[in-house]
Amino acid sequence: MLRLSSQCSLRLLEEPAVYNRSTDELYFVNQKAFDFLAGCAGSACGENPPEAADEDFLNFCLAEGILEQVPPLGGRDEAKRKQTRFETSNPRPSLRYLLLHITNRCNLNCKHCYGGEAGAVDMSPGKVMTIVDEFAAMQGLRLMISGGEPLLHPDFSAVCELLEGTDVRKVLLTNGTLLSEEIAGNPAFDEVQISLDGMRDAHDLIRGPGTFERSVAGMRLLVSAGVPVSVATMIHRGNLADFDLLEDLLRGIGVREWSIDVPSPAGRLSPDSDMIVDPEIAGPLLARSFGGGVHEPLPGYACGCHLLAVMADGRVAPCAFYAAQSVGFAEEGLASCWQKIPKLKLDDLDCDCELVNDCRGGCRFRAAGYNDDSNRRSPDRYQCARYGV
Repeated sequence: MLRLSSQCSLRLLEEPAVYNRSTDELYFVNQKAFDFLAGCAGSACGENPPEAADEDFLNFCLAEGILEQVPPLGGRDEAKRKQTRFETSNPRPSLRYLLLHITNRCNLNCKHCYGGEAGAVDMSPGKVMTIVDEFAAMQGLRLMISGGEPLLHPDFSAVCELLEGTDVRKVLLTNGTLLSEEIAGNPAFDEVQISLDGMRDAHDLIRGPGTFERSVAGMRLLVSAGVPVSVATMIHRGNLADFDLLEDLLRGIGVREWSIDVPSPAGRLSPDSDMIVDPEIAGPLLARSFGGGVHEPLPGYACGCHLLAVMADGRVAPCAFYAAQSVGFAEEGLASCWQKIPKLKLDDLDCDCELVNDCRGGCRFRAAGYNDDSNRRSPDRYQCARYGV
């Protein structure tokens, strides 16, 4: 008998899809395949025997971990009771990623933090789950729990308990300095992303003395506990000579994904800061990222067409950089706020480039922040330099 794997979820996005929360893989399928897999959801597929599906399709699903073989279970009534049902599809473009700031407390004072000064605003566990449940109902994929430093939330353990079993991929974003064996052994998260902005001197330069050692120790703790770890690195003048050593370190530890970015002028980072690296130097370093992290977006749309951010006080914005330009509050409902956010199309950008479909215009906030006229439709010069334009 065949069953949809417990780590997989069926999603109605722009097209029918299957999402593997464990591997972060998204598969678009036709309606016939979707209906077949829906019949396999939750228990053995009593109504859809293997003979009803193409052999190559079944072998692919088994190899990818979408389907699993199980002994015969309780029977048809049990199978029907557990099957997943869908009443409506996600909006177009679909809301796939939610960045949820559960607190604005932080234990560091990073020089490039876009969030500005830390505070003491905490989202209640109940409010967290109301938002997460609505995100899951909109058939979202990846939930990113952030702060401030989320581990400083006074009810962090309660948030973790509520998140367990939620039908989305849960990623904890942390600076890594407060990780413990207890947190590493918590089953609430599918992945932990740690910020590491260079080797010791470069990292400590912008995050504070001793932070490098604590973050790397936290990283090793997670990997030894079997938790998938990703790393986010910001390019600054102090770490330009570190990228070879940093990559060797991360691969040696067993990091699954390395995302490299350029800090945007917001919060503590002013546009004239001496930390900022010219696009011609920083752009090529962006290409050193490795791992997954990006699903095929809806064609024709610019960066951010699938992302929503909710701040600790409930404000909803296109992303955390635009927190000051919120479109409403989470109490109004995610679906309502999502409809208010304008989604830029590639044709709307001031980019006359044949590679625009590859870079998707880069970061819109960064493009405006480093542009003299603050035009949100301007080219992102860092992405231009990455692609050699």
